[in-house]
Amino acid sequence: MADVQIEELNSGDGVRPPRAGNLAGAVLARGGVALAGVVVLIDLLAAVLVPVHGWRPPLVVPLVLLLVAFSAPLVRRVPAVAVPSWTTLACVAIAVGHGVWAGLTHAEHVVLRRDAGSYALYTQWISTHHGLQIPSQLDAFGGAAALADPAFRLGSPAFFQVTTGGGAEIVPQFFLGAPAVYSLGWWTTGGFAGVFVMPAIASAAALLALAGLAARLVGPRWAVLATAALAICQPMLHAARSTYSEPVALLVVAAAAALLVDATRATGRAAVSLGWAAGLGFGFAGLIRVDALREVSLLLPVCAVLALRKHPAARPIAFGALFGTAIAVVPAVLLSRPYLGNIGGSLVPLVGLTVVLGAGAWVAARWGTAIGRRLPTIARLPELTAGLVLLVGVVLAARPLFMTVHQSAADPGSKVVAGLQLRQGLTVDGGRTYAEHSVQWLSWYVGPLVLVAALLTFAGLAGLSVRWWRSDETEVPGWLGPAVVALGSIVLTLYRPGITPDHPWADRRMVPIVFPAVIIAAVAFLAWLVRRMRTGPALKVTVATVGAVAVLLPTWAATAPVAGAAGRTEVGEVAAAQKVCAQLDPSLDAVVALDARSANEWPQLIRGLCGVPASSVKIADPDRGADAVRGIVARITEADRRPVLIAAQDEGRTLMKQVDVSQEPQVVADLATREDQRYLERRPDGTDPLGVQLWMIRL
Repeated sequence: MADVQIEELNSGDGVRPPRAGNLAGAVLARGGVALAGVVVLIDLLAAVLVPVHGWRPPLVVPLVLLLVAFSAPLVRRVPAVAVPSWTTLACVAIAVGHGVWAGLTHAEHVVLRRDAGSYALYTQWISTHHGLQIPSQLDAFGGAAALADPAFRLGSPAFFQVTTGGGAEIVPQFFLGAPAVYSLGWWTTGGFAGVFVMPAIASAAALLALAGLAARLVGPRWAVLATAALAICQPMLHAARSTYSEPVALLVVAAAAALLVDATRATGRAAVSLGWAAGLGFGFAGLIRVDALREVSLLLPVCAVLALRKHPAARPIAFGALFGTAIAVVPAVLLSRPYLGNIGGSLVPLVGLTVVLGAGAWVAARWGTAIGRRLPTIARLPELTAGLVLLVGVVLAARPLFMTVHQSAADPGSKVVAGLQLRQGLTVDGGRTYAEHSVQWLSWYVGPLVLVAALLTFAGLAGLSVRWWRSDETEVPGWLGPAVVALGSIVLTLYRPGITPDHPWADRRMVPIVFPAVIIAAVAFLAWLVRRMRTGPALKVTVATVGAVAVLLPTWAATAPVAGAAGRTEVGEVAAAQKVCAQLDPSLDAVVALDARSANEWPQLIRGLCGVPASSVKIADPDRGADAVRGIVARITEADRRPVLIAAQDEGRTLMKQVDVSQEPQVVADLATREDQRYLERRPDGTDPLGVQLWMIRL
């Protein structure tokens, strides 16, 4: 593969050199970019309007439509070439089919246990209250005096309690980008029904953007195979079924990567405008996920290489990425500061990596040519570079043989891991992250052959990039930027996934970059293999068919057990939540959760959906638990509110009876549903029973 560049793979697709595109070519090249642009515009509006409580449909919808109309001429500047109509129709059909599939089998996660629930409740709040922060309604619990009580809590997982002077407010954990997009679903249907299908719509749009990227890199015919493999990939489907940020992030990053290809292939003013668009896309992805900073940092060395080759897109890409990141930092700091502090252990190294790579890129762009002349010439450097990539891949895959990765035992995730280990009959070691198995996680869903093919592609491209750099060729390969960013992101993600390692929850970490990059690279290897064959068309078709089956079959085998309605999870939680709300009076009640599970699952749901002040207790000494609760109850009563105690576990019900022996707790929610499996050492292949119960007494 060392003597063929990826864009040369188009030679067998019947596509002529770039010229004015047909409608099919325009849809394939511009469709995903246009949809990503809409998402970015929504998120930028949200960054301005949410802090001032202006996130209201009568204001937002006209502004979005106006900005889209203003931006439409910019989308038409994205280059498009003629492609076979069937390829675009197939890619669009696959994307739409994936979206419908995910939408019809969506989860209903609102009882707060994992990130999907927190995103759903975040969306519900800004959709109905039009802004942030979330008032704590501290007066219902006795005002500032309540904050001095060590047993009293206002916050819950993903919703931080932040003290402000003599009061407090609730700050949601994650970034604003995905909830802002999903809020359009709430406004459309007037409830969670619209929110639950928005990730599926975003995932379908992301597949269209990925199809455009694959068509640019491998060819439109091969883009159909890549799109199909991604559409049936279980982690992609899992993220699309639940209110996660990954589908939205994937859409923006895929579109930015496609624009990066266009920018490096263009010249003159076109390269400048496309470079700005690509850089801004990567930077604005930071409105959705903090991980976007990783892609920006990896983009900077690419800009240095472009600058050394005097490419007009070099500075626009770099400045656009840095400017977009700077804009994204503002709402992150303003609205998600506790979250940034909570992930400091991951964020600080990422910021450091960006500084180091940025400084190195600046030095290389300024003095790289002079430095290069003084360096000794290394024989067979392209082969050595390709070998290094192969070595890195082998070492990452072999880590379970010589490494067991741990995190601090004080990390909150350690208790979760220890509990899962105990239930699954594993050695209890809560500090384990299982990160050494990250390549195996990939293999579960795409198969080992796809991983080997992708690794060979990246190794070949690494060698090609060195050979190109040492040549006198001035034209920059279009694959250079996406390959560098993708390979760097894959290595960093596999090295340190940074997520609680139960599956399929953990696998979504690899949705925005890793799975798409691996599958497109594997398809590129198959395309290269077919085009290098010096045989007749029949044998080429046979090899291509066998290769396509090798790509699709393992992926489908992993997805099939949860492909249909049996893969739906958390069904009925909205109805259960509404039953709870029906038992509460927003003008009178103040809720106190008494055990760990109810304190995790219900305070923000009751606060946001029911409109009732909600809190929880954390009991340090079980023998004095009833006294601690009575103190909170007394302050609620003094505030002319009715104390309502809730529990989801036996210890909470026991505490209820200790506080008030005169009444029996009432069941206000009793739901038997299903949740995703939570395996640590094997691929999930179904769902597990989940019971959602809540007991209540009114004092």
